Amino acid sequence: MTEKSKEKVKYFSTLLGCVIFIASILFYYVGVEVLKKDVFPHYYDSKRHIVVSQNPDSKEIYAWKDSNGNIYTQEDAQVKNFTWGITALLLLDMLLMTVLYGTIMNAYCKLVTRKEKETGATFYQPGLQ
Repeated sequence: MTEKSKEKVKYFSTLLGCVIFIASILFYYVGVEVLKKDVFPHYYDSKRHIVVSQNPDSKEIYAWKDSNGNIYTQEDAQVKNFTWGITALLLLDMLLMTVLYGTIMNAYCKLVTRKEKETGATFYQPGLQ
């Protein structure tokens, strides 16, 4: 690659890294909301549940009730497994964004290299100049 191409790739890499970072935050936020509403509906949500038992000093919630009258506690299987769901979501987020970054950078580098070959640009070879 020529020096100009290296600068282009470096700039694109930085820009893509920022875009991927923002996309990963959005993906994680949406994923957490989906987990709360659809996958783990027993997890406490102040919009859908009413507090039944709470520590008055620390405000820790011990039990809550849904609109059907079902009472849930921290010992409920869905509530306990919510942390595992969040962990799996975080790992999936990191994996997807890493693969996406690598794929896009690989395609961009191939595009830059192909354009250099078409234009007949001289390649930078350290030690020979």
